[in-house]
Amino acid sequence: MKTLRNSLMLPILFGLLNAQSNVQGTVSDRNGDPLAGANVVVSGTSVGAASDAEGLYQINIPSGTVEGQTVTLEVSYIGYKSQSANVDIPQSGSITQNFSLEVDAIGLQAISVTALGFEANRDKQGSTSSSINSGDMNRSGESLVANSLAAKASNVIVNPSAGDPGASTSIKIRGANTISGTNQPLIIVDGMPINNSTTYGGGNNITGGRTGGSTQQSRINDINANDIASVEVLKGASAAALWGSRAANGVVVIKTKDGSSAGKMKMSFKRTESFDEVHERLPMQDTFGQGRSGSWGTQAESWGDKISERSGGPDVVDTSAPYFVSEDGTFTQYTITEKNSKETYVDKNWNSVFQTGRFTQDDFQVSGGDASKTYLFSYGRLRQTGIMRDSFYDRDNFRLNTKFKLSDNVTMTSKAGYTYSNSNRIQQSSNTAGLLLGLLRTSPDFDNTHYKGTYVSGGTEYRDRHRAYRRYLGGSSTNPIYNNPIWTIKEQKSTTGINRLIMSNEMNYSPKEGTDVVLRAGIDTYTDNRDWFFPIGSAGSRNTGVFAQDVITNKETNYDLIGRHNFGLGDGLNMVATLGYNWNDRTYSRTSYNITGFLVNTDKQTVNVNTAAENSTVDNGRLFIRSTRTYGLLSIDALDQVFVNLSGALEDHSTISKSYFYPAMDVAVQLTDYVPAPFSFAKARFAWGQVGVRPSAHRFQTLAESGFGYSSYSDPVDVALFGGGYRVDDDKGNDNLKPEVKTEKEFGFDFRMLDDRFAFGLTSYSNKIVDMLISVSKAPSTGSDTQYANAAEMENKGLELDGSFKVNQMVDFTFNWATNKNKVLKLTEGTDVLTLVGGSVSSVAVDPSFNGTAQPLGALYGTGSQRDDDGKLILDANGFPQITSLPVILGDPNPDWRGTFGINGKMSGVSVNVLFEHSQGGDYSPRTQWVLRRFGTTAETANEETLTEDMVNYDGNTVAAGSVVRGRIHDFGGGKVLLDEAWYRHGIGGGFGDNQAYNFGIKDASFTRLRELSVAYDVVHPAISAMGLNSVTLRWTGRNLWADYKELVGIDPSVNQSGVSSGFGLDYFTNPSTKSYLFSLTANF
Repeated sequence: MKTLRNSLMLPILFGLLNAQSNVQGTVSDRNGDPLAGANVVVSGTSVGAASDAEGLYQINIPSGTVEGQTVTLEVSYIGYKSQSANVDIPQSGSITQNFSLEVDAIGLQAISVTALGFEANRDKQGSTSSSINSGDMNRSGESLVANSLAAKASNVIVNPSAGDPGASTSIKIRGANTISGTNQPLIIVDGMPINNSTTYGGGNNITGGRTGGSTQQSRINDINANDIASVEVLKGASAAALWGSRAANGVVVIKTKDGSSAGKMKMSFKRTESFDEVHERLPMQDTFGQGRSGSWGTQAESWGDKISERSGGPDVVDTSAPYFVSEDGTFTQYTITEKNSKETYVDKNWNSVFQTGRFTQDDFQVSGGDASKTYLFSYGRLRQTGIMRDSFYDRDNFRLNTKFKLSDNVTMTSKAGYTYSNSNRIQQSSNTAGLLLGLLRTSPDFDNTHYKGTYVSGGTEYRDRHRAYRRYLGGSSTNPIYNNPIWTIKEQKSTTGINRLIMSNEMNYSPKEGTDVVLRAGIDTYTDNRDWFFPIGSAGSRNTGVFAQDVITNKETNYDLIGRHNFGLGDGLNMVATLGYNWNDRTYSRTSYNITGFLVNTDKQTVNVNTAAENSTVDNGRLFIRSTRTYGLLSIDALDQVFVNLSGALEDHSTISKSYFYPAMDVAVQLTDYVPAPFSFAKARFAWGQVGVRPSAHRFQTLAESGFGYSSYSDPVDVALFGGGYRVDDDKGNDNLKPEVKTEKEFGFDFRMLDDRFAFGLTSYSNKIVDMLISVSKAPSTGSDTQYANAAEMENKGLELDGSFKVNQMVDFTFNWATNKNKVLKLTEGTDVLTLVGGSVSSVAVDPSFNGTAQPLGALYGTGSQRDDDGKLILDANGFPQITSLPVILGDPNPDWRGTFGINGKMSGVSVNVLFEHSQGGDYSPRTQWVLRRFGTTAETANEETLTEDMVNYDGNTVAAGSVVRGRIHDFGGGKVLLDEAWYRHGIGGGFGDNQAYNFGIKDASFTRLRELSVAYDVVHPAISAMGLNSVTLRWTGRNLWADYKELVGIDPSVNQSGVSSGFGLDYFTNPSTKSYLFSLTANF
């Protein structure tokens, strides 16, 4: 026994005598989550270690080196701020030093996410992408995730289409890349491509479709921004080529958060309160009343008498004539015989339909786990009331993300998100039932308050009459011509309810080191139920009552099998080979029905209001699309200085007649060893790739169509009146359809200086898109009027600058600048102009043969002023311009360049973030303002001039010197002329139709805005810990608080009449954008 005891003691004593010192501890982020792979070194030596999967590290100190000394430990991790600590190394034994790292907004840019969702070192990539920090997105406080991307990356233009709660968002990367589509990027969430459509049609066509109706939603906004861990924007074709015919508009790769593996459960709660106001309001006049030619009347315009010159007091009325009694009986309007009242109602009418919008968002998140499993559950609850009264957007988000390490070789990840939302949007734009159209045309001396009631004439009562300024008594007719705006918000409904599930599952099998097999399966499915209700008395064709419903379903399933292997080729040469196969199915269905001509005046939304066949229509549309892709990627690393990626995707698609191959390559060469101080990093890069746009589904064959009519006869024929019928579709099928193909090349340089404190990247790119898909006009002899075909060509060229400067540990700056020049190179023979968005001023694509010059996509098009060969206006005998007989190009809505500048500071627990945005150039058509010139309701029409000489107006009438006139004096080049009521109301200087000089209504859209201002405070107090809290943060954020426009007045150029579409630069009574003030509290447990 003694011998045994001695044999055990000897190794122990030997170990004690030869014991090494060591330093151990953990490396985690500020939330306590471990950071695997962090480097911890003893400063000035090569002694160090890397943290493991649980964030643990241990540094064994070599004997005879630094025992008994104080050393500096330095820890670094990509995307986080480096940290150091002084440690006293013992002569023997162990000492613990833990590190908690902060996210580095600049360093985080060193991590990129590839098209397949794998993380990569940006310093080794030759293609261009931009990382958007989830913290920056959440700081903006947007209720819609797409809007939170605005001004965060160069050449990524993000605009909400209107200020309605839940309104759609346009995302455009490197300009326009297709004509027939919407130019929206592909959205990938956790490896799963998801639907981001903005669906029009169906009930939206009741009031104008894309250019009227109500704004629709972008499906990306079903995601809760608080669930997002990272966003990567793949701009170039080379970066996105593995997605083939879905990647021409770029790719946005989103990764949601993972659970914590820190070994304990973590909880967080965040409440956000937002107060929203109208961002820009058109100045209105309250000087002149309803009427024409300086006299009060009941006409549509406000070119009447001067209100201040009225006698005052009550109007003179005829109580024996017809009159109106409000629905609640508190107001009676008799027939006016003399207008005396000086009261005006511009602000009252505005406030009756607009308000301070508000939303409350609560986000709860719990996560936990250990090295073998993690979980994250979150719930987000948004309740938003819009700036338009009775508009709302409610959304509930549930998410469960789990990860299980089933063995040393197998990991299973599952991420699922469910969204339910419900909303009501307000009618807008080119729409007699629209909000601003009725509001802004209303005369300043008419009170909109009592909009519904009973019209009494000759003892007969006409109940439920719609009263508006054109029919101030309501009248026997139920049609008010244009809605009273209060009727629009109170009586009409445009609701939608969304149920959506997005789920992705991934299994990763690592049979040996350097080899991975990944199996992914995902589903994205939603149902969109829309109701449209217009009671009897609504303006226009809805006057007899309309009730419609759309049921829209969409499902996408996606499967990927990916194999990756790392080859060590020796002598500093390494290669990673990736091979994958993808299967994707998409189905879409829309069923719509419409009931018109209510038999009873009711607010009940039911089909029972009229069951007659001739008053009922049913419509449906279905799509089924399947695609498969076989793809591969070779990533080569030579001497850790030259990095090459070669990729290709072979795609079969149900809408394409044969397979297509999309190749790509990029090269990055690190030049750090060859540049002098103060450069700390340098890289040159080049990339080339091809991506595509698939043809629309079911266009191979010539199909049959119903629901048609012939109106060219004196007695028009509608097939619906004769029991229905079919005919051969006049849109001819095409069995030779190919995808649009965009070929893009780019080169650039990346530099870092001053120990990586200053980072700068420059990218130049050019692309050409061929075989673009458009509807081509056909000769009548073919039996068709159009055919969908590959016909057009287009190009983009641009430059991008991205940079940041870290002044010190407290202050850093970020900036970006970009320009993109787009040109339509060809449409097709016989097609000079292709309308993208129609109207008196349209957004179009133009063939260079139209005027001998290649124009950008979206060019503004309408009648203008005649000019001679030198560009001077051709004037009539009175000195006024003359309109063109045909439409001409009026302007280019694409900006010359855009840029942002951000300031981020933090000191003593207080952080301040400021983001400015500037857009230079580009044209915009604010047709709201132009049309209101005719109606005389805007402030610009209220100017008065005292003439110092005789003047001629547009009608050729001479107005004597000394006269005080309502209007302005202007010189078009032939001498001074008078722009008075004749010019604005029935001349070519205001109004609608093709008889206007719209060139005078095109404005420079340049602007500078304070996009975001945020102040946060990290509360530090013993009571915080006593309550079991790790941290509490209070934040105030302002969005769009200030803007300066070069020429525009009362309109935000981000607003677009046609919503998300290829046509842009147009406003026509579109609901306004917002500015916001937010307060948030975040508590971490």
